[in-house]
Amino acid sequence: MTPADLDAHVRAIVRWHFSPETGSPYWLRKAAELGFDPLTEVRSFDDLARFPAVAADWRRIPARDLIPRGCAEAFDVWETGGTTGPPTRIVDAQERTRGIRRVDRVLDEHGFPRGDGREGWLHLGPTGPHLVGTNVARLARMRGFLYHTIDLDPRWVKRLYREGRADEARRYTAHLVEQALAVLESQPVQVLSTTPPLLQALCEQPEAYAWLTARIRGIVWFGTSLPSEGLRLLEEELLPGVRLVGWYGNTLMGIACQRPRREGDVYPCVFVPPGPEAVVRVVDPEDPMRRVAPGEAGQVRISLLTRELFLPWHLERDRAVRVAWQGGALWDELAEVAPLDGGGVQVEGVY
Repeated sequence: MTPADLDAHVRAIVRWHFSPETGSPYWLRKAAELGFDPLTEVRSFDDLARFPAVAADWRRIPARDLIPRGCAEAFDVWETGGTTGPPTRIVDAQERTRGIRRVDRVLDEHGFPRGDGREGWLHLGPTGPHLVGTNVARLARMRGFLYHTIDLDPRWVKRLYREGRADEARRYTAHLVEQALAVLESQPVQVLSTTPPLLQALCEQPEAYAWLTARIRGIVWFGTSLPSEGLRLLEEELLPGVRLVGWYGNTLMGIACQRPRREGDVYPCVFVPPGPEAVVRVVDPEDPMRRVAPGEAGQVRISLLTRELFLPWHLERDRAVRVAWQGGALWDELAEVAPLDGGGVQVEGVY
């Protein structure tokens, strides 16, 4: 894709969302407040900077108002984890399924295991209103695994940490590990998807660790940051025979899957965002329309550009190092993702 292709994509998406025949009630109402005409004045990706930040609106409006009139499919509603306030809601029909197909292809590039319909995939992470549980279930089916799940309520865990109730959070973690162990002991599980803190907790429990090393062939980790040294420890010392692949993402952005390592990579884990549907750039927190240089750290900014959902730009709660994308300069690959310093109360906990 060239810059001209991206600009054309932006124009098509804006035309779809702001045309009376196809646009959503939310954006058709919002057009009257913008002070410019998106249909005639948005000509390029850079013009998206003219829009205000709107994701906070999606915390309180009826979710149906986000559904474009031109979409005939049935939609689902999904919520963010609510780390920095009330959850933000999105709608989705087919886009996130297409995103999972992309992840499926990347996992093959990693040599990640496939099943024959009899082995199990254990998901130890959020389900409920959080899209990740449904995404993993879709992926498990695609790859030939039976899907087992242990539910996790990330909002409760984050509340415990915010209120200084770390002992209760540790008890909750032990409760999750106990449930996971029951599945590992009784089911032929070969793949695990979970968060780095819960993976650490499993490795610290002798029986669970024994099952991990004896049976698990692939692990997808997501939800919280994992420093390079922590990843090295898992790959080289704790779980050397297991294929580990990281995901960075959320309900708004979708999944940026870790790509396979290349000769000359500075960072052991580099995430590739799902452009052009989600264009991700690393920007200066003081000037969010200015990208940092490759190799520099900044704040993650996303733009959602699909027929199902349009979000001109949104600043995530994360910092990352910008890695130059081999396909050009349209969006960035990301490394060393972590909570953004100075961005208010940040709680990772187990998710």
